[in-house]
Amino acid sequence: MVLIIIPFIWLLVSSLKNMGQYYDTDFVKVWFPWPLHFENYAKALKFVPLFLYLWNSVWLATAQMLLAVFSSALVAYGLSRFEFRGRETVFILIIASIMLPTQVTQIPLFMFYSKIGFVNSFKPLIIPHLFGAAYHIFLIRQFMMSLPRDLDESAMIDGANTFTIFSRIILPQCKPALMVTGLFAFLFSWKDIWNPLIYLSSNKFYTLPLGLLFFTGPTRVEYTVELAAIVIALIPTIIIYFIGQRYLERGINIADLK
Repeated sequence: MVLIIIPFIWLLVSSLKNMGQYYDTDFVKVWFPWPLHFENYAKALKFVPLFLYLWNSVWLATAQMLLAVFSSALVAYGLSRFEFRGRETVFILIIASIMLPTQVTQIPLFMFYSKIGFVNSFKPLIIPHLFGAAYHIFLIRQFMMSLPRDLDESAMIDGANTFTIFSRIILPQCKPALMVTGLFAFLFSWKDIWNPLIYLSSNKFYTLPLGLLFFTGPTRVEYTVELAAIVIALIPTIIIYFIGQRYLERGINIADLK
């Protein structure tokens, strides 16, 4: 725990220094600088439209999270509750796709999205999440496999159709798994810089990771202002972590369920 907290404390303390204090090597001044320069946060907000980038990241990460969880849960439901020929083969192929590097498919995907006019919009960042994610499918399926089949059979006797069983019986039982995969999806989207860097070229669409790149220039770098911007970028993830902490602890062994 200490090894995790110390870098964060250094980040927070360094964001309140000026450049002279930042390069000081005295132990006391490194960890207890004075005076504190809270104006670094004001500079960070004025240097780039950080609130715009923050809003873009928040709603994009939320949209990707909701779509990824729902679509992955649908696929996991089919792979866990229905018997059909080739089910295990389909599941193995989905899991095998995790080993496929993103860079392998990036060029053909970019050419496709470019031809249909989706480049420089959020569409290429959202559309892939309509079809589920292999890792999320794996986690949710493993959890669904542990649920007794009696739940499905009882609901069918009461006249429930397949979608009703999925939405009103299975999904509520899978709340820990859904929360864990949702948190993973949100955090992955929040820190993703690769896809926005490729597909977004207009300043109004930039996400927070892209905005942080502007703080590093070829001639001058104000590290303390950049660190202040990083602290601002960390606030939503810290809030999300504390909200979903208990679900992360409960879902840490989902992959071990049979």
